[in-house]
Amino acid sequence: MIATTNILQSGYWFGKLDTRPLSLFRLFFACLLIKNAIYNIPLAGDFFSDFGYLPRLVLFDSLVRTSRFSIMDSISHTWMAVGFFMIWIVVALCLLLGYRTKLFSIINFVIVLSVHERNVYILNGADTVIRILSFWIMFVPLGNYYSIDALSKRFALYRKSSNIKDLRVNDKLHTTFVFPVRMIQLQISIIYLFSFFEKMKGESWKNGEALYYALQLKSLTLPTGDWVFEITPLWVMSALSYFTLAVEALFVFLVFFPIGQPFFKLVALGMGASFHISIALTMSIRDFSLVMLISYLIFCEPDWILEIDSKMRKSLQKLRLIIHSMNSPLWLLIAMTREADIIVDTNVTNHKQIDKFSAIYYQDGNRCQGLDAWVAVVSYFPMGNLLLYALRFDFFRLCIRSLFTVWVKYLVLPYPDSSSVILTNQQDLNTLSIDNFGRISRFIVLFGFMFGVVWYNLSYLVDTEDLDEVLPVNTSISDVVRIVGLWQRWQLFAPYPRTIDGWIVAPGKFEDGTTIDLRTGNSVNDEMKRWFWGPGMRWKKYEANLYRKQYKSIKFAWAAYYCRYYNVIESRSQGSRLATLELHYRFRRSHAPEEDLNEYETSVLWKHWCFSEYKY
Repeated sequence: MIATTNILQSGYWFGKLDTRPLSLFRLFFACLLIKNAIYNIPLAGDFFSDFGYLPRLVLFDSLVRTSRFSIMDSISHTWMAVGFFMIWIVVALCLLLGYRTKLFSIINFVIVLSVHERNVYILNGADTVIRILSFWIMFVPLGNYYSIDALSKRFALYRKSSNIKDLRVNDKLHTTFVFPVRMIQLQISIIYLFSFFEKMKGESWKNGEALYYALQLKSLTLPTGDWVFEITPLWVMSALSYFTLAVEALFVFLVFFPIGQPFFKLVALGMGASFHISIALTMSIRDFSLVMLISYLIFCEPDWILEIDSKMRKSLQKLRLIIHSMNSPLWLLIAMTREADIIVDTNVTNHKQIDKFSAIYYQDGNRCQGLDAWVAVVSYFPMGNLLLYALRFDFFRLCIRSLFTVWVKYLVLPYPDSSSVILTNQQDLNTLSIDNFGRISRFIVLFGFMFGVVWYNLSYLVDTEDLDEVLPVNTSISDVVRIVGLWQRWQLFAPYPRTIDGWIVAPGKFEDGTTIDLRTGNSVNDEMKRWFWGPGMRWKKYEANLYRKQYKSIKFAWAAYYCRYYNVIESRSQGSRLATLELHYRFRRSHAPEEDLNEYETSVLWKHWCFSEYKY
């Protein structure tokens, strides 16, 4: 039974759904994972080793909770953390290629959870979305389309039948039990719904001033955001603030509305997309808009993807491929095309001849070979126009050719035999059969997790204490939610945007009387360090956490890091050593509409001495 679009019908929750949107989601989500892994490598020493700002001794002493899991708890050195992130890159690359997607989706979740639990103080809302999506996608098939897994299943059929039709892409739908997909969609909707509830606690959202205050946070805005703040009338900002509330309040109702689908879902996705694109153009909030837009692919209808795919294919006349050799790398490309696009002709006498490429003929009889043949075949791939652009680069062509050449030798495929039995209709290796027991089991497990997620979010609506004070509450539901990595709270500029914006300064005094800002190596000044992209953006959340919360052990570790760096690593001689230092939060308070800009203020977070004789 194919899933319906009516939430009130059983087929909506317990039917089957085409998995094409899940496979497309995998491609984009894996790219984001690779980017995150790469960005963590420069931070391995600072945030994930015992020689940085948060060593494990400090973490285990007073900060971590018992209901947690992290492989990185066993990592001490920087090189070990770098190696861990390199493994993450390989895992995410396997997901991107669709190789053993079920296995590597599980490994990816374990890695993401381990990284996040090792240092929660640098995480933002995007990290939470990445973690919970990594959890939920373990329960859905991601590799039915656009994947090595799909190719491998066709190769398995072809080895048994030697019939070329079993190797070609067919139009048969690859479906899955829809309930896990609905849980992912519900989780994404929860982000908006509970963010709306959190915002309703604050007056700035109700009176339309929230965006005015948000755009004053120079640590979070882009230069475009500064420009928008300067030229935009207050009434426009108020309208945009209310639009934000409308998007968050209506999203869940529009995507799950029982009638008028998929129109209302398209409206919700359009509103959400405009909302996140606006954030991306004005705010430097790392990855949040990107991951939310990627998550929208799970809501897409397969027909939408097919329509886009047809637009992205290069229109060519029908091709005819002459197979001269099974050793041709071009042979593998044919396994990614349909018979309606390219006819494969195996009626040749000298099929054992070794050549570099097989020949391609157009309907008009013109022949193409070599790179031209590759281009002709790739033109019929999904998103073919994008691949054609990549083929312009020599390095890309060399890598693809080398990969396919090795793959041909590894596969050892039989030569096509048109008289062989076709197995495509007798055995479907692309679709996993789901019996009733499997469906019931997944329903119970996923419904239980979703119940825990909803309960966890609701608990914050009635308990307004800080996250670090709420988490130690010893309840079985919250413990399960935390240990599986589904812990979350959607305080996205809620209940009101921050009204204090600043950065941490570390004035250090050396024995020779020199005083500098240890963070920059320059004299202390009022120039805020602003990160618009790159690994350095992690520092924003870290600094904000250290100012807002009384993490004395983390502040001690930060100060001790400077003592160790200047006096041990640099081995400064007595008389030029770092003697004392302080951690200051230099900030400016937001101003109300029509009021003047406030002056900078300083809050002393920590005082530290590197040697006992300088204690004060």
